[in-house]
Amino acid sequence: MKQFDLFGGFSKPKKLKVKVRSQGRPKTITPEIVFETKKLLSSKKKLSNNEIMQTLQISKSTFYRIKKGDYDDLFEQFLKTSIKTFSLEQE
Repeated sequence: MKQFDLFGGFSKPKKLKVKVRSQGRPKTITPEIVFETKKLLSSKKKLSNNEIMQTLQISKSTFYRIKKGDYDDLFEQFLKTSIKTFSLEQE
């Protein structure tokens, strides 16, 4: 709809912004990262949270989400794949 501007005639209509649901950063968290994080958290060497974040090169929010358990499905996925590829035979 065009609006009339008293000093310049008709004004241009505003462009509508279409929201796309897939906006934002892509998911880059792999099951291996989740496994390594949980392994370092439960290791006997008591590393600080900052040291773990630096060694794995993950952000603070990602680290705390892994620690909280938001990515437990990826952890279970890693365990299932590692069980399938595990063998007792020596090569």
